[in-house]
Amino acid sequence: MENQQRMDSKETLQIIDRLTALCKEVSLGDYNRCHALFELTKTQEYPAPVSHLAEAFGMMLVKVEAREYRLETLVEELTLTKEKLEEASKRLEAENQHLKSHLKDRFSPGKIVGKSPAIVKVLEAVKRVADTPVSVLIYGETGTGKELIAKSLHFSSNRRENHFVAINCSAIPETLFESELFGIEKGVATGVDKRSGKIVQASGGTLFLDEIADLPLPGQAKLLRVIEEREVTPVGSRKSVPVDLRIVAATNKNLKEEISKGAFREDLFYRLNVVQLVVPPLRRRPDDIELLARIFLDNCCRNMSRGGMRFSSEAMQALKAHGWPGNVRELENEVERAVALCIEKTIHLNDLSDTVRNDQDSAVCPPPKEDSPAGELKDVERDLIVKALAQTDGNKTHAAKVLGITREGLRKKMKRFGL
Repeated sequence: MENQQRMDSKETLQIIDRLTALCKEVSLGDYNRCHALFELTKTQEYPAPVSHLAEAFGMMLVKVEAREYRLETLVEELTLTKEKLEEASKRLEAENQHLKSHLKDRFSPGKIVGKSPAIVKVLEAVKRVADTPVSVLIYGETGTGKELIAKSLHFSSNRRENHFVAINCSAIPETLFESELFGIEKGVATGVDKRSGKIVQASGGTLFLDEIADLPLPGQAKLLRVIEEREVTPVGSRKSVPVDLRIVAATNKNLKEEISKGAFREDLFYRLNVVQLVVPPLRRRPDDIELLARIFLDNCCRNMSRGGMRFSSEAMQALKAHGWPGNVRELENEVERAVALCIEKTIHLNDLSDTVRNDQDSAVCPPPKEDSPAGELKDVERDLIVKALAQTDGNKTHAAKVLGITREGLRKKMKRFGL
């Protein structure tokens, strides 16, 4: 009996040694003899302490294998996700390059419609100064396409790979001017998060300041400092951020008159007015009216799924005779309206608006003064507003539509002209 106990004890030690060896193999990542570990869990053949210990190690091994399986699955998923992200990144880069190429082509000077000497002169100037870093000041009435010229400057330049950021100076409240242009730090006020300003966003590219004459004097002083120092300080920050940008500004006002009234800083004017471009109003581009009208007609027919349409000779004559106080924008709206309302394939005189049909002589307009860079912009604009109001019996909403501007924009202009 004593000998049998010693034998059992000896056999148990051997089994424990086997169990220890198996556990070492598993700890080293060798699972080839795992079946032997589960064999030891049979309580009928092996001592209970050994089978219980083997069972505990077996459960641990199952959990380890399950964890490794989940880890392998996670690695596979991450690898697949990485491959998808790389594919998406390549596709996005290709689409980005295509978009940049499309924008460059769309806004190149050669793509801007116009054959009249006045617009050709502007486009030639755009080509000459596009790759220079100089500031450009664009004059022109509302609706003449000043922003289109600004985009042409940007996308024809060596800055086209970076952002073109446009700001309407008349639309930014004075209280938000600094944060919009310069950015703001987190915590300056309750609930305020950090954000970069328009100037930083335009760094490396072009900053377009539309309606620059409407910028309040305090804002003009701060903008001047940015131009001179080439750095901005976000609201609530003590650290300046260097910027590299080209500034293109636009206005429909005579800035020299604004300077004489004390409404515009002379030093800022000379900073912006390095190169001056004057975009002619449509009434001084009679040769372009038919060309533009046909392009707008094709675009509208395509957008509205209308078949090929044409203008009758009487309708085209009326378009050419109209004074277009809203300029190119008004012409585009007129064509769009005609396409939407016309039943036939030919747009006749009766399909045009009352304003165009009844205004056969408004295309005649005196030439601009040679000594005024803006070409009598103020007087011409006032006369056009008066005329539009008369044609619409004083209805500001209709007058604004005729002029191609918003009702609020018309209200501001009437206030400025004392109407």
